[in-house]
Amino acid sequence: MTRIAPLSRKEMDEDQGRIYDRIVGDNGRVGFGPAIGYAYSGPVWDLHNVSSSFLLDCPITNVQVRIVSLLTVKHWNASYPWSAQSKTALSAGLSKEIIEAINDGIQPQFNDEDDAAVYAVAKELLETGNLSYKGFRTAETVLGNKKIITIVHTIGHFCTTAMMANVVGCIPPENPVSTLNT
Repeated sequence: MTRIAPLSRKEMDEDQGRIYDRIVGDNGRVGFGPAIGYAYSGPVWDLHNVSSSFLLDCPITNVQVRIVSLLTVKHWNASYPWSAQSKTALSAGLSKEIIEAINDGIQPQFNDEDDAAVYAVAKELLETGNLSYKGFRTAETVLGNKKIITIVHTIGHFCTTAMMANVVGCIPPENPVSTLNT
């Protein structure tokens, strides 16, 4: 049971209803998880869905988006998004060993230099709120500024997801792919 009750379509105002109808038509993700909270503010819900859509085809790969998502939801101890993102990460091709290493707070072994750089940038940003001179220069050399900026956005997106899930009180499914170690 969540702390915030899901809104029915009848309880929504005109803006909420319009966004609800569009989301149901697009992907059907309404009435569960963090979407329970987003539904209470049509504009926030709309912006978050635009951000989600951007991450489907952005300057970093889907695997890299999942690396950032896992680090971020882990940072916020958000078990519902962890469950969803670990499943999505596996489907995207991220190995179970890397997912488990992130969950355990251990440096994963990456075979791809860009994936390792994305991990390093996201980890440093989440731990310190910034990139050191060395961290920035390394990221700029390996990834370039467009990817660095996309990583910052991706962290922000999943911070919102994690905090919304925590505030709403989302409970992960009974049999998640991976359970968050806190």
